[in-house]
Amino acid sequence: MSRSLAGALVAGAVAVVLGALAGVGVGTAALLHEAEVRALDRALLAAAHEHAHPEAPGAWEVEHSRSPVSVWISRPGDPRVPASLSREALAAERPVAEDAGDLRVLVVLAEVEDQRGERGERDDHVLIAAAAPRVTLARSVGPFAAIYGALAAAAALGAALLLRRVVGRALAPLDRACAEAARVTTLASGDRLTEAGPDELRALLGAMNALLDRLDAAHRAQVRFTADAAHELRTPVAAMLGEIEVALRRPRGADEYREVLESAREEVERLRGLVEGLLALARIDAGQVEQGLEPSGAVALAERAADRERPGLERAGCALRIEPQGDAELRVHPALVEAAVANLLRNAAAYAAGAPVTLRVVPEPGRVVFQVDDHGPGVPPGERDAVFDRFTRTGEGRRRNRAGLGLGLPLAREVARRHGGDCWLEAAPGGGCRAVLTLRRPMESTPARGSSARSPRGLNGSPA
Repeated sequence: MSRSLAGALVAGAVAVVLGALAGVGVGTAALLHEAEVRALDRALLAAAHEHAHPEAPGAWEVEHSRSPVSVWISRPGDPRVPASLSREALAAERPVAEDAGDLRVLVVLAEVEDQRGERGERDDHVLIAAAAPRVTLARSVGPFAAIYGALAAAAALGAALLLRRVVGRALAPLDRACAEAARVTTLASGDRLTEAGPDELRALLGAMNALLDRLDAAHRAQVRFTADAAHELRTPVAAMLGEIEVALRRPRGADEYREVLESAREEVERLRGLVEGLLALARIDAGQVEQGLEPSGAVALAERAADRERPGLERAGCALRIEPQGDAELRVHPALVEAAVANLLRNAAAYAAGAPVTLRVVPEPGRVVFQVDDHGPGVPPGERDAVFDRFTRTGEGRRRNRAGLGLGLPLAREVARRHGGDCWLEAAPGGGCRAVLTLRRPMESTPARGSSARSPRGLNGSPA
C-alpha cells in the first residue's frame, strides 16, 4: 500500500470522524446539563409555591439529588439571597433563579394572608426563597461523558481500521502501476501499465500509457534520425578524405589539383547543406519557431526564397516564374519559412532539371498557399508520404539525385505544421509534381500593402 497517501487519507478521515463525534458529544452534554438545571429550577419553584400555603412541609426532595430543598421567607438583607436576585424578582414579578456559591437559589414573589386566612384589603407581598445544591457538570454529564468517550474512541479506532483497509484496496492498482513502471527500463520495450482501478486512477494510468507511447515514438525517431545523420555525415567526409589522400600520393599538375578541389567543394556543399538542415530541424524540435514570430508579407517571403535558390535553378536550367495571386500579412518565423519554400524550389530543380518551375502565392480564407509546380517525372502516389520522412528518398530520387539529403521536404512540412499549416505533394495539372505548403493567417489579418495581383515574374525578376 502507498504509505504516505494512504496514511494521509486515513488520518484525515479519522480526524473528521473524531471532530464530528466531539461536536455531537459536546452538544449532547450541553443539552443534558441544561435539562438538569431546568429540572432543578422546576423543583425549587414547586417547593416555593407549596411553602406559600400553611400546610406546606418544611423540606422537599429533588429527583436528581438526595439533598433536601430549603424553603424560607426572604427578608431584606437576607445573606443567603443575592440582593440583585431579590430586586429582579420584585421588578419582574416572576420567579428568577441563579447560582450563588454551591447553591441554586430561586426567588418568587407571593401574597401574604392575615391570621383569619383572608387577604387584606391591600396586597402585602413577601419573597419566598428556595435553595438546593447547584447542578455541576460532573453530576449532570459525568456518566454520559465517560460512556460516550469510550464509545467514540472505539468508533474512531474501528473507522481507522476500516478506512485503512478500504484505502489499501483502492490504491492497490497504484502500487501495481508503480511496480510495473519500475520494470520499464527502456523506452522501446513496449511495456505498459495495467489500466485497472477507480475511474480517476484509470484515467491517470491511461494518460501515462499515452505518454509512454509518445516517448517510444520519439525515441524510435531519435534513434533512426541519429543513425541516418551519422551515416549521412560520414559519407561526404569519407569521400573528401579519400580524394585528398589519392591526390597527395604523388605530385600532380594544377589541373588535377583543381579537379580534386572542385570535387571536394561539392562534398563540402553537401556537408554544409546537411548541417544546415539538421540545425534547422533541431531549432524546430526545440520550439524556436514559436519564439521568433514576426509579421511578414507572403509575396515577400516567396521572393526572398526565390532569390535564395536562383543560382541553383540557373545551373539546373530551370526557368522560374513567380505568380502571386494576391498578398496577405502573416506572422511567421521568416528565416524558416523562406528555407521551407526554398527547399521546395531546390527539390524541383533537382528532379526536374531543364524544365520550367512555377511558384504561386494563393491567399485563401484563413490561410496562404504556396505552390511549386515542375514538369519532372513526379512522385508516385504510394511514395508521396514516405518522402516526408527524414533522410528518405524515393528510388527515382536516388537514381536522379545522388547528392540529395532527404531533409528538404521533412523540413518544409515541420515548418508548415509549426505555423498551423501543412505540406504535401500532388500531381501538377500540366504534368509533373506540385509541392503545396500552407500557412495559417492571423484572424485579424488584412491584405498586405501592395496586395494587388502582380504580374508573373521571370527568373531574373523582370516581368515575364
